Amino acid sequence: MTRFPGDPREPSRPFPYRLAVQATLRDTDGLGHVNNGVYLTWLEEVRTRYVCDRRGWTDLAQVDFILASAKIDFRSPVRLLEVVDLWCGPSRVGRSSWELLYEGRSRADGRLVVEASTVQVQFDYARQSSVPIPGAWRDLLESDLMAGPA
Repeated sequence: MTRFPGDPREPSRPFPYRLAVQATLRDTDGLGHVNNGVYLTWLEEVRTRYVCDRRGWTDLAQVDFILASAKIDFRSPVRLLEVVDLWCGPSRVGRSSWELLYEGRSRADGRLVVEASTVQVQFDYARQSSVPIPGAWRDLLESDLMAGPA
């Protein structure tokens, strides 16, 4: 994992997972801040790392879920080379879907830059249909379960 200078700022509440990202030149737009589409990629990055780390995955063929929806609230612009600590954790576990909450804060000054939520659906790619969340994965999600939106 890439190490960035400085200590992570604390999120508004406990989250089970954190990943630091740094805004690159490619991420910025003509106004000098990170383009809004980049945030969805950052959420994918922290979500993927969370799932892979918690489930011990090392191969793309192990992926057994799809993204069903995403909601992003942009709170403050992020500039070139700024480091953002992104936290995530499950807030709801259903029969075949689970929701993750996210919070991103600037490492430089601790300001809130993004809040988001996504819904993932367990998916059987061979049958092209949703399936129940596997028991072992359900147990992990439930052990990390957070309270709903703050």
